[in-house]
Amino acid sequence: MESLEIIILAAGNSSRLGQPKQLVVYQGKTLIEHIVSNALMVSPNVTVVLGSNAKNIEWVLNQAQLFPKIVYNSDWEQGMGSSIKTGVSSLTNKQAPIMILLSDQPAVQTNLLWQMIHLYQEKKPEIVACDYGGKLGVPMLFSPQVRHELLMLSGDQGARSFLQHYSDTTLTVPFALGVWDIDTPKDMAELVNKKVR
Repeated sequence: MESLEIIILAAGNSSRLGQPKQLVVYQGKTLIEHIVSNALMVSPNVTVVLGSNAKNIEWVLNQAQLFPKIVYNSDWEQGMGSSIKTGVSSLTNKQAPIMILLSDQPAVQTNLLWQMIHLYQEKKPEIVACDYGGKLGVPMLFSPQVRHELLMLSGDQGARSFLQHYSDTTLTVPFALGVWDIDTPKDMAELVNKKVR
């Protein structure tokens, strides 16, 4: 989808994990390579928001021959909201839908992203969110009409903070594996035994 803008949040310092989660290796690739390569398969417009460990992450992407747009969030320590705002502020196409991805969800595959895109194109909701079994979360896709809400985020606020205002115009796709992310050493140890089909 050529008009779609994808923002990948990869600025955090992974304090609970004790090492950069973006550089954790899963099935032969770092998590940041995994999400960037999948994102580039559905849109040429991919922006990665970096903060902590930015140089190392950018080096890995360059080595992998992956060249998304890179923006730096100097306030990354303030949390996810500041990274979303940084990413959205960097976009020049104000009329494009925006998809937000994280760098620590190994189960995100292109088929899920395409499912979200096709639902958006067919039904034109203001938000397409993933349903983890009653809990809504990322990946999320936002219409241009919701851009102003994303630009108002700050600190640790994510998009969940305003989802209730759009409950009538939010559609969902099931993504049970959305709960699987890499936050702790235990999560990382379990990577070895997990496979995504």
